[in-house]
Amino acid sequence: MKIFKLHIKNMLCDRCIYVVRQILNQFNVVRVKIELGQVSFLSDNDHILPLLEKRLNEFNLQIIHDKDEQTAEAIKLEAKRYLDELEHLDRVEKFSVHLGKKLSRNYHNLSKLFRRVEKITIESYLIRQRVERAKRLLREEQLTLSEIADRLHYTNVQHLSSQFRKVTGFSVREFKKLQRTERPNQSLTGVLSEIHAKGYVRAFDIHDNKIVGAGNVKKTKGIHIKEVYRFDESPSALGQNAIYTIEDTKGTKGYLICQH
Repeated sequence: MKIFKLHIKNMLCDRCIYVVRQILNQFNVVRVKIELGQVSFLSDNDHILPLLEKRLNEFNLQIIHDKDEQTAEAIKLEAKRYLDELEHLDRVEKFSVHLGKKLSRNYHNLSKLFRRVEKITIESYLIRQRVERAKRLLREEQLTLSEIADRLHYTNVQHLSSQFRKVTGFSVREFKKLQRTERPNQSLTGVLSEIHAKGYVRAFDIHDNKIVGAGNVKKTKGIHIKEVYRFDESPSALGQNAIYTIEDTKGTKGYLICQH
């Protein structure tokens, strides 16, 4: 058997891992190891890559062949991990230091590579992703703006508000008003309370099923996957920043929160 190790673009959340696992199950590969952005497996099929790539593309996932693009995707993954830490730790090092350590490369060189590949600087990308976190916390309506600024390690509320307007084009007040107008009866906490009341749990896993896309609802053999909450509009067929409920024919219920 041949060893395959692939880098996959847009594989940035738990639901992406779930989808990739289901796709690989269709190809009878063995010793599968999946993590965000990467997958490795053994297969005796020398022609598996074009077939696998075609299936992945249906879900806006792409096999990355170019080394620079692989590095750019690795930078995105580290940005996600860094922001995860930022939300839950009192103190974190600068992202430039974090990234240099994780990828064992000079930050200046990484910055030039990222800008060439993604047409945006690392700093601007991180600012955008940080604002996305702020938007999510605003939608949850559990924290004050001051608490959100503190949680995301902004210097102060004014710093958060300034970057928020720069990225979204709205002030925080305008954004909150827009959310109430667009979804007057659909808060995040309300959606989570509803799916919990219906018996859905966060920890959930299903194997050996074929996924077929059908708009915002994806049906599988024996499994039903449905988008129940959208954090942010996205052109991705896979879906970014959304909550999905999953139910099998035996009545097992779970949900996945996908946030890129």
